[in-house]
Amino acid sequence: MIELVEYTDDMFDFILESNNINKPQVGFLNESRLNLLINQASYCKVATLKGELAGFLLCLAENKDYDSLNYQWVSKRFNNFMYIDRISVFPKFQNEKIGSALYTDLIYFSAMEGYDNVLCEVNIKPPNPGSIRFHKRFDFEECGSQFTDAGQLESYKYSVEVQFLCRKLK
Repeated sequence: MIELVEYTDDMFDFILESNNINKPQVGFLNESRLNLLINQASYCKVATLKGELAGFLLCLAENKDYDSLNYQWVSKRFNNFMYIDRISVFPKFQNEKIGSALYTDLIYFSAMEGYDNVLCEVNIKPPNPGSIRFHKRFDFEECGSQFTDAGQLESYKYSVEVQFLCRKLK
């Protein structure tokens, strides 16, 4: 059975490992960058399956001091949003509905908190067609794209193109 729990500091190493084992689909994080994100997170939950840490979802609301080019793109175009900065499922737990449980909870949480939209981006270079299919199942629609040259941030050692997706809540 999947259980979702609020992040606690003893989960830090798991989140860092789960995040970095899933690159390039999830951008690389070092410890200080993860600390920055956790301290600004409006939503950070960890999924467990049969008592083992299995995945996590970390999101930020608007008006955060975050230098992510993708977060800044969203911030210029939307108000009153929840931004999915990253989701990661540990490889041995993939295809166990962990991501679906986290997204269902996030959408419910965001609606109850009065947000208008849930936004995210998905890599289209390098391609991540599985993620695009996943988001379509949750009624996300394309709302833009952005190309980032290699080397602009630590997590961009290669050029990336993302497609932005929006799930309207109102």
